[in-house]
Amino acid sequence: MTSEGSTEREQRVLLFVATRRDAEVSARLLAQADIRSHACTSADELIAELRSGAAALLATDELLEPTVTRKLIAELDRQEEWSDLPIVLLMRGGLSSAPAAESLRHITNVVTLERPTGMGPVLSAVRAAVRARARQYETRAHIEAIKAAEAKARAADQAKNDFLAALSHELRTPLTPVLLVASEAAANPAWPDEAREAFEVIVKNIGLEARLIDDLLDLTRITHGKVKLERTPVDVVGILRDAIATVRPESDPKGLRLVEDLPARPVTVLGDAVRLQQVFWNVLRNAVKFTPPGGAVAVAAGPRDGRFVVTVTDSGIGMERAELEQAFEAFVQGEHARRNGPHRFGGLGLGLAISRSLVEMHAGEITAASAGRARGSTFTISLPIVGSPLDEDRGPPVAAARRPRSLRVLLVEDHEASREALRRLLEARGHAVTTAASVAEAREGSRQGPFDLVLTDIGLPDGSGYEILREVGIPGDWLGVALTGYGRDDDLMRSREAGFFAHITKPLSAAALDNVLNSVAARFEAG
Repeated sequence: MTSEGSTEREQRVLLFVATRRDAEVSARLLAQADIRSHACTSADELIAELRSGAAALLATDELLEPTVTRKLIAELDRQEEWSDLPIVLLMRGGLSSAPAAESLRHITNVVTLERPTGMGPVLSAVRAAVRARARQYETRAHIEAIKAAEAKARAADQAKNDFLAALSHELRTPLTPVLLVASEAAANPAWPDEAREAFEVIVKNIGLEARLIDDLLDLTRITHGKVKLERTPVDVVGILRDAIATVRPESDPKGLRLVEDLPARPVTVLGDAVRLQQVFWNVLRNAVKFTPPGGAVAVAAGPRDGRFVVTVTDSGIGMERAELEQAFEAFVQGEHARRNGPHRFGGLGLGLAISRSLVEMHAGEITAASAGRARGSTFTISLPIVGSPLDEDRGPPVAAARRPRSLRVLLVEDHEASREALRRLLEARGHAVTTAASVAEAREGSRQGPFDLVLTDIGLPDGSGYEILREVGIPGDWLGVALTGYGRDDDLMRSREAGFFAHITKPLSAAALDNVLNSVAARFEAG
C-alpha cells in the first residue's frame, strides 16, 4: 500500500485508445507527468485490469462500441459504494452523436474532451481524475478502519458475553449443592425451629447471589435486544402485591413500615408478568435497601388517565440532583453509596437500569425524585392500561404439590458435590438413581436402563449433555432435563432444539427439583 492508502496498481491510469501508437504516445506523456499507465488492447483486458485497480480511465471513441460499453457498465455497476471510477473520454464530435449520448447516460463520472485536442487539457483532466480517485481511496481507508473497529468491538463484546456466561456457570455450579441441602432442611419439620431459620438464611442469601448473576446476564440481553416479552393481559395489581410480599422478609428485620394503598379490584395491562414483577421487586428492594432501620416505605397505586401509576416512596437517604440524573444508569449507586466504603449497601447497581429498560419495553415510564440528602426518594412507574379489568375470579386454585410416582433417573453431573446432593434428594423421594460424571460414564450407565428421566449437566469434561441425548439414544418415552449454569436465551433455545423437556438454570432448590419431577410425572401420566 502507498501513503495514500492505495496500491501501486490502483494508482495507474488505464488506456483504451484507437491504436498502439496512440497508446505509446499517451503513456509517454503521462510518464513525464509522473503518472503511471497501462494500455489495454481489448474489452476483456480492460475489465480484468479494472478489477486489479485503477486511478482513472483515459479512452477514445472506441470505448463507446456497444459490446465494450455493455461490459464496462456492468463492471462499474459492481463497484463498492465508495468507488466511482473517473473516466476521461476523447471523442470526435463531442456529445452530438445520439448513440454516444445514450451510451454515456449510464456512466456517471465521465469528463469528455473533443478530439483533436492538445495534451495540456488532457493532462489537466487526468490529474483531476487521479486526485478525485485518491480521495475515494482515502474514503475507503476510513470505511475499512471503521469496519475494523466495529469488528474489534463486536469481538470484544462477544468475548465479554462469553465471559459472563462462563462466569455465570462457574458461580452457579457450586451454589447448587448448598441450595439443595439448605432448602431441603429449611422445609423439614423434623429440624428445630432455630436450625430451620438458619437454613432459611442460607437459602435467602443464595437466592440473592443468583439474582446478582441474573442481573448481569439480563443487562447483556437487554443491551443486545435479546429480551423477548411474553405479553398477555395480566392483573398488574396482583403482580404488585406479589412483589411486595417478596420484599417483606428484607423489610421486617429492619423494622420498616411497609404501607400499601392498592386498588381492591384487578387492573389489566398487556405485559410479561415475570418481567413486571422483576421491575416492582427491583424498585421495592431498592427502597428497602436505602431506608434506615425504623423507617417507612409506602406503595401507592391506581388508574390515572388511562395508565396504571405506581409510586414507591421511602424515608431513606435520598439523592442529590446529580445522583438523580444517574439513578437508572448501570453500575451506579450514587455518591452516598460510597461514603463509608465501596460496597456500603451491596449490589451491583443494575436493578434500576434493568427496570427502566423493561418498563420502556412495556411502553411505560419510570422516574425518580428526591428532595435531597436524608429526605427520602420517590420512584414512579406508569404503564398503559388495556381492555377491561380481569375477573376477580382467577380460575381454579392451584393444586397442592404432590409426590410424583417413582422414576428411574439417569443423573449426569461432573460437579461431585452437586451430583451427590441431587442423588440423595432423588433417592429420598423414592426414585431409583444411576449417576455418571461424564458422557462416557453416561453411555455405560445407560445400559442399566430403561430410564424415565435423564437429568444432565450441559458442560461435561468429555463432551456435553447434547451428546448424551444423541449418543445414548434416548427413546421417545424418555424425557431429558438440562441442568446447567448457562441461562442465556440462546442456551434455552438450544436445549429446546436438542429435544430437552426442560431447562433448569443452577442453582437448583429442592422446591424447583420437585416441580420438575412433578412435571415429568404428569407428562407420563398424560400419556
